[in-house]
Formats: sequence, C-alpha cells, structure tokens
Amino acid sequence: MKVDLNLFVVFDAIYCEGNITKAALTLHLSQPAVSHALAKLRRNFDDPLFIRQGNEMRPTAVAKNVIADVREALHQLRVCLVQSRQFEPMTSRKHFTLSLLGSLEATYLPLFMQSLIKESPHIHLQSSRRVRRSELENKLASGDIDLAIDTLIPVSDNILHTQIEQDQLVVVARKNHPAIAQNLDLKTYLSLEHVLVSSRSSGPGLEDFELSRLDLHRRTTLRCQHALAACRIIISSDMLLTLPKTAAQMYSEMLDIDIFPMPVDLPGLDVHLYWHVNVDKDPANKWLRNKIVLATSTI
Repeated sequence: MKVDLNLFVVFDAIYCEGNITKAALTLHLSQPAVSHALAKLRRNFDDPLFIRQGNEMRPTAVAKNVIADVREALHQLRVCLVQSRQFEPMTSRKHFTLSLLGSLEATYLPLFMQSLIKESPHIHLQSSRRVRRSELENKLASGDIDLAIDTLIPVSDNILHTQIEQDQLVVVARKNHPAIAQNLDLKTYLSLEHVLVSSRSSGPGLEDFELSRLDLHRRTTLRCQHALAACRIIISSDMLLTLPKTAAQMYSEMLDIDIFPMPVDLPGLDVHLYWHVNVDKDPANKWLRNKIVLATSTI
C-alpha cells in the first residue's frame, strides 16, 4: 500500500493543535486540504483517529497508540534531510571508495591521507583497482565507487570531471645504463626491452598506443601490475620503464634509477577526477573532491 508521507505531518499537526483550523495555519495549508488529508488517514488506518468535541479534535485510542512512532519516523526523516545538506568530517564515519590508476596510487594516496588523518580521523578510504573505462559510469552511478582518478577519457553527460594534474611520460633506467650515454635517443629506446605497468591483463599501454600512431613500436617483454615492482626489476637489468614524470620522480628518491625525457614527442597526461552527476551536490562527496583537488595542487 502506497502512503503519502505528508499525511503523517498533518496527523502530527492535528494531534498537537487539537484543531483542524489551527493545524492548517501551522502547516500553511488551507483547511479543506487538511480535512482532505485527514480523510485519507482515516481510510488508511480504518479508524476516525480524531473525534470532534466542541472546538477540539480528540485523538482516538488508535491515534494515541501510533503518535509516538509517527513522531519518531518524522524525526528520523528530518535528521536524514539535515545530514544530506551538511557533512561533519571530524565526526563522520563514512566509507569512501576511490578508483585510482595504479601508477598514480603511490603518489596520490599519501597526499590524501596527510589531510584526512588530521581533519577526519574516523573516515575510511579504500583505493580499489582501476575500473574499466566501459564500466566507469555504471560503477559511479551505483555507488560502488565514489570517485575515480584516471587519464582523460570520453564520458557521457552523467559523469562530471575536472583536471587535477597535467603530467608527462618519461623513461626510467638503471644508473649507468651501458646503452645510454648522456641522453636517450629514439633508436636506443626502441631497440631495448621494456617493462609495461598495467592493471589490465592484455592490450597496449598508453605509451604504446601513442607510439603506434607515429608508426613506432617498442619491445615489451614483461608486463606487471605495479610500478614499484617494475622499478626494482630495471635496476638489476638493462630494461627500460616508461612512467608519468610525477611517479618516476618519487621512485627516484627511493631507488638508484635515472630519469630521461621521452625521445619522441608524445601527448601529455591529463589526470582527471571523475564523479557522477547524482552526487555533485552531496556534501560528503563534494568535501572529498575538494580535498583531492587541494592535495594534488601541491604536486
């Protein structure tokens, strides 16, 4: 049975005021509208609910039995409405799920957590595996993920996004690589073996796609999921690794590696933050988006 929740607001007003006219004034409704709502309530409850005695409407036993539950339900609805319009990060225990391009996780997550730990100690943030581009809209719409960080990809009008970083690809090699002098030239880059970091099990990497557009092809002999693993592999081999510059610089602080510019001009990497239009005005989602944008502005 479908019940108009507004009827219970009328019910509470009549119970509180004991008079239909006064209830109408309180609710800023006409007296006929309140009387019509009461008639619907009587049909739903199969009970008069209020009996006229002089100028007052006296509640029946049924009305007395349900008023506490009605008021509690209305209170909970009001709480939900208030919470939907505000967000208190210091006390919230909300759980956020972020889909993040694997090669960016080690760069971005520490920045996010520095801010979150101070301002929102009870919030839970989960970094999930990168969502396939074909599934991104459905995952955001269903709430399986709250936000996604990825390179610029085509999306529908239901997905909103903003650029949070402009990066570029660079080449990483071990220190004193025997095939590289001061600079890495294109012929050497294409002749050496490469490690490809990708969350996908097959298909070309972004750099391979851009190289193929120039009719260039490199030799990828190892595919792995994590950039750190790839970096540890190249420091003990003559293989090369292509990474976003931000990530490469971070790993160079920990490992004995050299960074070289790409020996061919490839498009930059525009990193974007994605969210669904349904949560565009949600205070919690908006708060996290702002935190991410602010954190990445320091990179």
